[in-house]
Amino acid sequence: MGKDMFEETRRRMEGDFLPAPSSSALSQNDGRMTDAAEYMAYHLGQIDKKLDRLIAILEASAASKQ
Repeated sequence: MGKDMFEETRRRMEGDFLPAPSSSALSQNDGRMTDAAEYMAYHLGQIDKKLDRLIAILEASAASKQ
């Protein structure tokens, strides 16, 4: 994956999810579901990273108080 493609994907994932309306085609619905799943996976990963940092801070704080 080229750097430009990576940056474009990252930009899309960091923005709000806006489903593209589709009138009929099942393949378009599949594509929208795939986009939504990728968006959710990206943001769950971001939440996981933040929780890992928070846990490390809390553990360090608890250890320093003992």
